[in-house]
Amino acid sequence: MLIPMNDVTLVHLVSDETPPDLSDLLTKTHPVTRTHPTNCIEIQVDLDPARTCQAIAKATTTKNLVVIATGSACNQLPAIALAQRAAGRAILGYQLLQPALPPFTDSWPLAPITAYFPTGSTIPREVGLRGITIKEFTCLPEFAQFIENYFL
Repeated sequence: MLIPMNDVTLVHLVSDETPPDLSDLLTKTHPVTRTHPTNCIEIQVDLDPARTCQAIAKATTTKNLVVIATGSACNQLPAIALAQRAAGRAILGYQLLQPALPPFTDSWPLAPITAYFPTGSTIPREVGLRGITIKEFTCLPEFAQFIENYFL
């Protein structure tokens, strides 16, 4: 079943580990237009995952989400997945930049996961063992383009 892209929100979880230019790059490569109506919102990660979930609930109106997270912000993904499921929303995919992965539980993952690492970096063994798709990028604009291509 194809989901119209205007029914999808790209949720960018922002933390201290988020590269400073990433938000601007995502906005530039992912503008909302008539032909590309996907929403893109930024959510500041709170130390308390429940507050992060509340911020997502307040900021999103669509039933389908794609989540971008960096580093240790990925530790909140099980709580976010559970909260979204309880709210009747579906996470269609996770796009993770150099993730610090939490223990896998039955609340996560129920969607495709792609982990992105800078070319030449050491990729944690657990990432490959968990069946996560791995992609390498040379610069942040290339990473942002991967995200843009996800929606094509």
